Amino acid sequence: MNKTKFNLIVGLSSGIIFVVLIILTHGWTDLIHQLSHLNLVWIILGFSLMVLYWIFESKTLHVIIASLNGKYKFTSAFKVTMMGQFFNSITPFATGGQPAQLYGLTKEGIETGTAGSILMIKFIIYQSTLTIYSLVLILWKTPFFTQRMSHLFYLILLGFTVNTSVIVFLIVFSSHRGLTHKFVSILSKILIKLNIVKDIEKFKKSIDDNLEQFHEDILIIKDNKMLMLKSAIFTTLQLTAFFTIPYCIYRSFGMNAVKISNMIAANSFVIMLTSFVPLPGAVGGAEGGFYMFFSLFFSKKNIMSAILLWRLLTFYSCIIFGSFAVMNLSSSEKLLEKKN
Repeated sequence: MNKTKFNLIVGLSSGIIFVVLIILTHGWTDLIHQLSHLNLVWIILGFSLMVLYWIFESKTLHVIIASLNGKYKFTSAFKVTMMGQFFNSITPFATGGQPAQLYGLTKEGIETGTAGSILMIKFIIYQSTLTIYSLVLILWKTPFFTQRMSHLFYLILLGFTVNTSVIVFLIVFSSHRGLTHKFVSILSKILIKLNIVKDIEKFKKSIDDNLEQFHEDILIIKDNKMLMLKSAIFTTLQLTAFFTIPYCIYRSFGMNAVKISNMIAANSFVIMLTSFVPLPGAVGGAEGGFYMFFSLFFSKKNIMSAILLWRLLTFYSCIIFGSFAVMNLSSSEKLLEKKN
C-alpha cells in the first residue's frame, strides 16, 4: 500500500471513529435529532465560504503566475489549487500540497524553477498574512480568551512564535543564494548516494539552472509591490472566509448570542496550534483544538456535532473535491500517453 492510500485511509478512518465516538457519547438518536434540526441555510453558507476559500487561494496563485508567465487561465489555477488541497489533507504537516502543485504547474509547461518561486512566494505571503492576521486577533481578543481559559494563552503564543519562525526561515532561504545552493547541494548529495539520481551531471545542471531561475523570479515578484498587495488582500479574504465557517455552524444550531469576531479569533488560534500536528489533516489535534476553544460557544450537547460539521466542511470537502482535480490530471496524462 503506498503512502497516499495509507494517509487517505487514516483521514477517512478518523471521521468514522469520530462519528462512532459521538454515537457512544450522546447516542445515535441524539445525533440524528441535532443534525435533522439544523438550519440548512447556514450550512450552505458555510460551504459557500469554503468554496470562496478555494477561489481566493486560486486567485492569489493566478495573479502571481500571470505576473511571471503572461496569460494564465484562472481555471488552471483553480485546478492546481484543488490538487494542493487534496494532498495537504492527506499528508502529515500538509507537506504534500506544494510538491503536488509544483508537479501540476510543470505539467502545464511552467519551468520548474519558476514554478518553485511562484509557490515559495505564495507560501510566504500566506504565512505572513496569517501571522499578521493572528497577531491582530491576539492583541484584540486575548483578554476575552484569557479570562475564560488562561492556560491556553501560552499555547497561542507558542503557535504564533512557530509560525513567525517559519516565515523568517523562508525569507532568509529565498533571499540568500549561497544558503539556498548549500541546502540544495546537501540534498542533491543525499539523493545521489541513495542512487535515486541516475544521470548525475544532467541532474546537477538542471538544479543549477532551476536555482538561477528561482532567484531571478523571486526578485521580479518581490519588486512588484502591487502584486504583493493584491496577493495579500486575496489571502486575507481567503483566511476570513475560512475562519468564519464555525460561526455559520453555530448559527445553524439556532444560536446567535456570540460575536462573530470571537469565533474568527478562536478559529485562527486553532489553525495556529494544529498546523504542526504530524498526522494527515492534523487528525486528532484539529478536533481537540476546536473542542478546547469552541466549548466556550457551543453547549456540551452540540459541541461534538459542531466538530463533525466543521471537519466535513473544511477537511473532507478538500479530499472529495480535490480528488476530482487529481483524477482529471491522471486522465489527461493517460490520454497523452495513448496519443504518443
